[in-house]
Amino acid sequence: MSGVRYVILDPTGNLTALVTEKPSGADEREITRRLMAESEQVAYLEPPTLPGSRARIRLMGGEFCGNAAMACACYLAEREGIRPGEERHVPLEMSGMAGVMDCLVRAEGDGYTGAVPMPRVLEIIHPYEKDASLTAVRLEGITHLIREGTPFADRKEAEAFLLRQAELRPGDGALGLLQWEEQTLRMTPLVYVRDSGTLVWETGCGSGSAAIGAWRAWKQGGGTVTTPVRQPGGVIQVCAGGNGGLPDAVSITGRVRIGEERFCDNL
Repeated sequence: MSGVRYVILDPTGNLTALVTEKPSGADEREITRRLMAESEQVAYLEPPTLPGSRARIRLMGGEFCGNAAMACACYLAEREGIRPGEERHVPLEMSGMAGVMDCLVRAEGDGYTGAVPMPRVLEIIHPYEKDASLTAVRLEGITHLIREGTPFADRKEAEAFLLRQAELRPGDGALGLLQWEEQTLRMTPLVYVRDSGTLVWETGCGSGSAAIGAWRAWKQGGGTVTTPVRQPGGVIQVCAGGNGGLPDAVSITGRVRIGEERFCDNL
């Protein structure tokens, strides 16, 4: 085999190329570069390493991604023969997050609904760097900067801002900028992944949605807050709650579509 087998997964528009088979010793940087022409991110399907797990999903930069976890759980459920109307639990491992996550998949019509638990909220800082419009939400595997109010004038200004923040936070393997409109519950996500060197305006961002939901629950000071986070690819529903302090239970739910298997040769 001189090529790569992969499938394009569509969780809320956040197109994910899942590599299901590749040659031993393949250049993953080249695979990522090629498949990024068709997607917003690249993930690798690997054998499980922990008891009870069906598989391990590794993102191109070793980061965590809620949408990738959701989409890959749906893909695995489809391979196992889930039927329309059925629900199935799919335990899997995800890069950037310790342990096994229990994903719930439901087959519906021409797609799937996936619900996944999110990584621990490690820290919420407001205001961030003395800027009242900025809040930092650090999750296990990724940090997001939420910016309220007037959005940046253009995309290049937002990209330059995020790259400056990445220089100031060298320990963060992945860093997101979420431009947030509270009145409309709308989010525009930009994500930088250090190891892969990618800077992507995502159509839908699962971890960014979780950060928004956790932040809104934290501001409420306890109880459960449900937030439909609207973004270019659609809506991701976030449920976040706790008994005060940092939210200790955050999950996301979204829609997933699965494309046909593809083959990329000369790799």
